[in-house]
Amino acid sequence: MSPVLQAFPQRALRLKPGRGRVAALFSALGGLAFILGMSAVMVLFVGPPLWSDFQVRESAVASREARLVTGHCRTRIFMVHDCDLTLGWNSKGQSVRRDVHYLFVAPGSGNFTVQVRVDPQRPQLLTTDLAQDYLWNRVATGAAMWAIGLFIGVGLLFVARRGLRDARTVSGMSGHNLQPVPAQFVTWGREPSWTVRDEFGNSFTWPVRRKDKPFMLDASRGLVLALREAPGMPVFPLDEKLRLVELTEAEKHRIRAAQAGMIVNAPPG
Repeated sequence: MSPVLQAFPQRALRLKPGRGRVAALFSALGGLAFILGMSAVMVLFVGPPLWSDFQVRESAVASREARLVTGHCRTRIFMVHDCDLTLGWNSKGQSVRRDVHYLFVAPGSGNFTVQVRVDPQRPQLLTTDLAQDYLWNRVATGAAMWAIGLFIGVGLLFVARRGLRDARTVSGMSGHNLQPVPAQFVTWGREPSWTVRDEFGNSFTWPVRRKDKPFMLDASRGLVLALREAPGMPVFPLDEKLRLVELTEAEKHRIRAAQAGMIVNAPPG
C-alpha cells in the first residue's frame, strides 16, 4: 500500500467540492441572462424593423421628402454589419422621424450608400434600399445570432445542472468513513473539471477551480489520490493542497511527509 494511503486518517471525513452550489447558481443565472438578453435584443432592436420592412417591401418607394438624418455601420467579426440609422420624412406639414437597426452579413468594410424609401400610406414605416436588399439576409443573421445565444445560454444551464448534481453527490459522500484509494487521472476538462477512473473502469467527472492541481501518487502511471466510501462507489479526487477535504494540520503534515518520502525514494527516471 502507498505510504500516502497509510498516512490518511481512518475516520469520517467532510468533503468540499471544487466548485459547489454557488458556482452552479452563477452559471444558471448567467445562462438565463444570456438567453433573456439575446432574446430582448432580437425583440426590441432587430425584430421591429424587420417586421415593418416586410410590411412595406412592395409599396415603399424613393421620395424627395424622405432623407437619411444620421447613419453609422460597424463591421464586427469580419463580415457582420451592425447599422444604426435615423430616417426622416417631411411632407405637407407632416413629419416623421424613425430610428432603425440593421444586422446582416455581407463582404465589405461597412461603407454603404443608402436611399430612404417611404410608403405614402404608412410614412411612419420608413425604410431604406439597404434594408430591402438585405431583408432575408437580416432574417437569417438574426436567427443565427439568437441560436448562438441560445446555445451558449443552454450550455451554461447544463453546466449549472451538472454542478448541482455533483454538489449533491459530494454532500452525500461527506461525513462518512471514506477510504483513500489511487485513481487513474483521465483528463482535464475546460469547465474546468477532472475526470478520474477507478480500478473497475468507472469514470467520474468533478468540477474544480482552474488553479487546482491533483494530488499525484504516481505521475508515471497517472495515479492520483482519491476518496470513496466503498468499492464501486464514486471516486472523489483530491487536490495537491488538500483543500477539498477537511483535515487537521497534523494530518496534512503526515500525508505530505509520506508523499515527500515517496518522491525521495522513487527510482531515477
